[in-house]
Amino acid sequence: MTHRPVLAVLLAALTLTAGCSFLAPNPESYTSTYEYSVGIDTTGTLSDVTIRVPLPQQDDAVVEGVAPNDTVDGMNAAVVDTEYGPMLELTAETFVVETRYFRVVEADGMGRREEIDESEYDPTNPDHQRVSRRTVTVSVTRTAAYPIETRTPVGASPTFVPDATRELTECPFPYRDETACFAYDAPVYLSYESSSTRVSGVVAIYGSNEWFAGGWTGNGYSDRVEFVATGPQDGWVVANGTTEVGRGTYPSPEP
Repeated sequence: MTHRPVLAVLLAALTLTAGCSFLAPNPESYTSTYEYSVGIDTTGTLSDVTIRVPLPQQDDAVVEGVAPNDTVDGMNAAVVDTEYGPMLELTAETFVVETRYFRVVEADGMGRREEIDESEYDPTNPDHQRVSRRTVTVSVTRTAAYPIETRTPVGASPTFVPDATRELTECPFPYRDETACFAYDAPVYLSYESSSTRVSGVVAIYGSNEWFAGGWTGNGYSDRVEFVATGPQDGWVVANGTTEVGRGTYPSPEP
């Protein structure tokens, strides 16, 4: 009797066992994180600036440790109480936008942009660019106890305006059947002097679970508030909120 068939079966079993072990989630890799980000873009100089945007809330309280403070790209940042609850406030006496000029140069087969003097700028040259805008960006990332709720995060995980009425809407990008998107109104405060300046902004909170199972995978959700305004402003405006949930691989492995 030959031992080769038995040996082949043993080798196959070992291979399957090793493969299953490699594909099984590694508990040491389980991580959960939140990222809060703010971006403000303006096409012209602003004066007497006050902008207030939502902060993420969980269990009817603002999430601690995610709000930037001190100075953010020339603006003072602080958490303030408002009639809509605590918000992140950005202020500046003057937020200056200076026109800058660039040209695209190519070296070693790669293009890069370098700044040039106004006198060198040629509006008829397609490789020359005139930029009259300024952007403020800041983000704060925090770890969280694994796992976080990403399918139904409102109330259970950090989101904006948790008491807002959210209505089902189409997602901007196609995902798996688990993913759903909801639209809602969010308050944003804008106060500044300007001419016909266009100011736009995006405030977002991203939450995710990640783990290694033969490769990195995970799931997550996002909550975004976006606004656009033209000309001087002096008060509260209604911004567009979108909550996207259930994105990625489910279920999350048990801790």
